[in-house]
Amino acid sequence: MTRIAVGDDVATQIRESDGPIELVDASGQTVGVVRRPPTESEITRAKSRATQDGQRLTWTEVVAQVQGGTNG
Repeated sequence: MTRIAVGDDVATQIRESDGPIELVDASGQTVGVVRRPPTESEITRAKSRATQDGQRLTWTEVVAQVQGGTNG
């Protein structure tokens, strides 16, 4: 994995995001798209919903719900 250090202002924007983050260069060209790691509460919510109503979800489905912010 490549590690890139960002300034405090950029780090704050990433932490406060609730969706994908598009990284662009000075000319506006997309360099990449990233997402912050899920919070502990998002993980707990996803795990809870994974077994809700007796329905089991795959790890991929759990991640998709956390990343998409869906309610199951």
